[in-house]
Order: sequence, then C-alpha cells, then structure tokens
Amino acid sequence: MTRQTPTPSRERREALRVHAQGLMPPGVDNAVGSRSVPKDVPVIILNLFYTGLGIARELAGHGIRVVGISAHPNIYGNFTRFCEVRAAPNSQEQPEALYEFLLQQSAGELRGAVIFPTRDFDVLFLDRYRDSLRSHYRLAIPPRSPLSQVIDKYTLVCVAHGAGVACPKTIVLRSPEEFGRVPLQVGFPCVAKPVSSYQWREGANWERVGGRKAFLIDTMETLEREYAKVQLAHHKILVQEWIPGETENIVVLGGYVGANSDPLAYFTARKIIQSPDEYFGTGCVVRSEEISELLEPTRRLWRALCYRGMAEVEYKMDPRTGEFKLIEMNTRHWDQHELGRASGVNLSWTAYCDLTGKEVTPARGRTTLAIWIAEDSLFSHILRSIRGRKLQIRKLLGQISGPCIFGIFSWRDPWPFVRYFLTVMLPGVAKQAVRTLRKGER
Repeated sequence: MTRQTPTPSRERREALRVHAQGLMPPGVDNAVGSRSVPKDVPVIILNLFYTGLGIARELAGHGIRVVGISAHPNIYGNFTRFCEVRAAPNSQEQPEALYEFLLQQSAGELRGAVIFPTRDFDVLFLDRYRDSLRSHYRLAIPPRSPLSQVIDKYTLVCVAHGAGVACPKTIVLRSPEEFGRVPLQVGFPCVAKPVSSYQWREGANWERVGGRKAFLIDTMETLEREYAKVQLAHHKILVQEWIPGETENIVVLGGYVGANSDPLAYFTARKIIQSPDEYFGTGCVVRSEEISELLEPTRRLWRALCYRGMAEVEYKMDPRTGEFKLIEMNTRHWDQHELGRASGVNLSWTAYCDLTGKEVTPARGRTTLAIWIAEDSLFSHILRSIRGRKLQIRKLLGQISGPCIFGIFSWRDPWPFVRYFLTVMLPGVAKQAVRTLRKGER
C-alpha cells in the first residue's frame, strides 16, 4: 500500500515559504527580529556617498552580494569595485517610485536582502513603507517607537533626562509669542535647530533656512530676524543652551545595538575639524579615541528607548561642568562609521549578522588611534581658509597626522577617488587659481 504525503494547509505553505526565504513573518515589527535565514543573504545600500561606500568596503571579502542603488549617476561611489550599482529613484524626491522599484527587485534574486539606509530620508522612507517592505526585505532601521523618539529631538532630550543623561537646557518654540521663554528658560547665547532634521531639508526648505543645520542666537533681535526666515520651512524650532568650546569638545560613541539594548560592537571618537561651519558643520576630520565615560550614559539612553539597531550618539563636553552633554543621535550608518575598523570594529558586518540571524558575540577591544578624513569636505575647508587667509598649515598637518581612513580614497578601491579627483578636485583647483590671478591683476 502506497503511503501518501499529507498536503500542507495554505497557512502552513506560507509559513514554510517565509522560513525558506528568511523573510519576516506577519506581526513582527522590524526585520531586526528575523532569525530564519538562507545563506549569503544579499545587501542593498541606499546611495553611495561616503557612508554607502564605506558599507560596501566593510562587507568586501565576506562573500556577500552587495548592490548599491543610486539616483546620482556621477557620484564617486558609483565607481567602486565592491558592489554592483543600479540606477534608482531617490528616497527624498521620489519615495513612491523608489518603493515600486524595490518591490520589482524583490521579485528576483534580491528578495530577502538587508537594506541599509545612509541618509535620514532613507530612514524615513523605510519607516513609511515598513509594513509592506518587511515581507520582502530585512530593514536595517530601529523599531518604530524608538525611531520616532529619536527623530524628534525634543522627545529624545526628555527620554535622556529621564535616564539621567546630561543634556543642554532645551525648549520648543512654536510662534513669536513664545520668544520670551528663551532668556528665562535657556538664556543667550543659544542654538536654534529644527525639531526633526528632515524638516529643514524637505523641498525648498534647505535654501529657505540658508543651507544651515543650526545657527547661533545671541540676542532677542537675532532670534526675531532668524525665525522670520526659518518659519518658512517650519513654524517649530528647537532652542538649546549653547555649550562653549571648540570642535574638539565634540565626541561620539558609534555602535550597533543588539537585544536588551546592549551594544554588540562600538567605538568612540573625537571631532577635529567640522565643515562648512566650525560649530554646526559635519565632521570632515574625526579621530578615534578611547573615551570610556561615554559608554554608561549611552547604555542608559538606549535602554530607556528600548533601542536596537545602528546608532551614533554625539556629545559635547561642557567646560563649565566637565559633563558630556547629549547633542544628537543618528539611527543609521553615518559618514565616519568606517573609523571603527582601526579598532577591529566592523559595524556593517555586525549589523548584517544580527539582521540575518547569524550568531554575534559582543566584542570590543581598546580603541586604536586612526583618523577619518572626508577629502572633498577637507578640500573645501582648505580653499575657504586660503580665501579667508586663515589657513594654518602646521596646525592642519598635526590634525591629520597618523593612520588614516579616507571617505573616498582606498588603495584597495582606487576608482572612486580617481573619479572625484578628475571631475571635482582638479576643476576646483583651477577655479581657485583663476580667482587668485584675477585678484592679483587688480
């Protein structure tokens, strides 16, 4: 008598399909929770600027298929040898089109891939389409609740206060009628910034706010004048106590956070040069450094948030109190994440293993000195210093001396820098030379 194999139910067949493809079963909030995995899960990187290029380089040699999708055909990262590059819509300007593009890609060999965002708008995009995309991909973003608390800078400050993490005095202004709160609750000078970073970058808002991520307010007149500009972007602004001190007072703890909100890997670093603005720019020279005091307050913050995922937490040391005060937190890879490699910390590989169910043993050695340099931002910083007659060559050489990791250049992967050098750096030098000659003729 022939023994018949029972036919599985539709629900059972769907469960087997999810298990076989390593996808998220319905009801799980985030791809971080997936533990059913095929071998060699591919990776998709959204955009190939410093951050995305660094992810591709960190994953090189691990036998993973890496696909970078880019809306910028001429960006240097498109020329890396460490990933395939596909043209795709932009998460900021064309989120619906990017969503459709990813759905199409999921029908083929990229189904179940890990998606790494590299910009705030990438994170917002993945969160917006989380419920649909998580059945096709593993999304490298935190669960929705902690993500929303970090995106709102005022909420983040409130959570940090509750966790005993030092913060600058902070209020939110919603109209000119509330300006009187500033001298009473914060004081001058103070810093104004958006409540959520993306608010000043949507549509034409970046031009409306003067291409600034924050600005200093020293008087009520300055507040009135500047608010008249930025309210065109958004009526709410965050006002924080100004912490005195130079760029080198700004420090970061960057890591990947696993279950129980404990770091699986992390490193600490100090900003050396910011650009385009010394106080409110982006770090273009950052040095890894052992700053053990950052770990415990950061752990308290992550636990209060019930956080899991990639994180960069930035502090500034207040010379008046000696405290490191929380400035902001990123929920994705950031520009200088590759700096961890010098200390044996590969955040991209750690994240990949956690997202795909591979065992991850928390490990972290002592921080090893290295310097991360964004060549294009440093180049622009040098040109501005020359024009303003502020360039101090000896100081600059001291700031960039030591083992270096570059945002664009790599001996293992030279073509991105070659592309940047030929299309940006040489023309920039030529333009500067022409300006100098014209001034000399006058």
